[in-house]
Amino acid sequence: MAAKEIRMSFEDFEGDGKKEMVIEFYSRKKLEFARYLTSSKNDGRYDKVEVKGDVDGDGDFDSRDRKLVLKLAQAAVAMLK
Repeated sequence: MAAKEIRMSFEDFEGDGKKEMVIEFYSRKKLEFARYLTSSKNDGRYDKVEVKGDVDGDGDFDSRDRKLVLKLAQAAVAMLK
């Protein structure tokens, strides 16, 4: 098993007809944190990080964390179309 793992789910969690995304980050099979993203235009482009957190491990949530999560989301959408 991998020491680090990322899991992604695309689903209509809010029941509004739009698919939201959950990205879960695991370390040694234990959930470290999760991020919740939405698409403001329902076009598959996830542009809003609803649950924020320190993705790059520098001790704070900042624009770099937001950009990293959004890039990961866009890459996943492109690969899973």
